[in-house]
Amino acid sequence: MRSFFLAPLILVSLALPASAQPSSRQTETPSRTTAQLIDQACDFMRSQKSFSVDMAITYDELSAVGSKVQYSANQKLLVAKPNRLRSDYAGDERVTSFYYDGKNFTLQAPNLGFYNTKPAPDTLDGVLDEIDRKYGVTLPMSNLVASDPCGDLKAEIQNSFFVGHNLVGKEETYHLLLQGVDRDFQLWISQGDKPILKKAIITYANLPGEPQYTVVFSNWNFQPEMPPNAFTFIPAKDDIIVEFMPLD
Repeated sequence: MRSFFLAPLILVSLALPASAQPSSRQTETPSRTTAQLIDQACDFMRSQKSFSVDMAITYDELSAVGSKVQYSANQKLLVAKPNRLRSDYAGDERVTSFYYDGKNFTLQAPNLGFYNTKPAPDTLDGVLDEIDRKYGVTLPMSNLVASDPCGDLKAEIQNSFFVGHNLVGKEETYHLLLQGVDRDFQLWISQGDKPILKKAIITYANLPGEPQYTVVFSNWNFQPEMPPNAFTFIPAKDDIIVEFMPLD
C-alpha cells in the first residue's frame, strides 16, 4: 500500500505553527464509511431517470520528448433513460457529437462535416458496449449513464481511504481515494442531500509519469429540458457519410 499522504502531512506538522495546523474538521472522518459514501453516490445516479451535466476535462499524454503534456476538453451529456443519450465534446484533439435515440446511433465530427449512423441496441448499456467492442469508441465518463454506474469501478478497487472535507471550487465535499491494481481514483462527492459527483481524477499508476485524467462536473440538472430532436441526428445538406473502421 502506498502511503504518499504520510510524508507531506509530517512535513506540514513540523513546519507550521499550531495556529496553521489543519483543522479537525478537515480530517474528521464522516459517520459513513467510504464504501457507504460511494454506494450512496452510485445509487443516486442509478435512480435518476434523466439528467444533464457539463464536464471540464484535462488529461495528460506522454510527448515524443518524454515529458507529459496536458490537453483540455469540455463535454455536455444529456441522458433520458432507458435509451436516449447525447454527448457534445469539444477538445484540443477532437470535436465530436454522439446521438442515440434507442434505435440508431450517430457519431458526428461537426467541424469536418463527417458522420455515420448505425442501427443500435435498444438500451444504453447495449449501445455503449457495441460502440466500444465493434468500433473502439468510448464516451468520457459513460459509466454515469450505465445501469450499474459503479460496477466496473467497484470491481477494480483494492483499498479505499477518506482524504478529508476538501473543496471543489468553493464547495466543501467528501474527498475519497480509491486504489486499484493499475489505476488510482480520487472522487469528490457533495455533502448535501444529493450525493453528487463533483470531481474525479484517474491516475494511471503503471504508466510512465503516472498520467492523470481529471473531470470537474458542473450544472447538474435532474429535470433537464428535452428538445424534440436532441437525440436524433439530422444531417446538413453538405454533410458526408464516412464509414467506421470496425475492430473485427
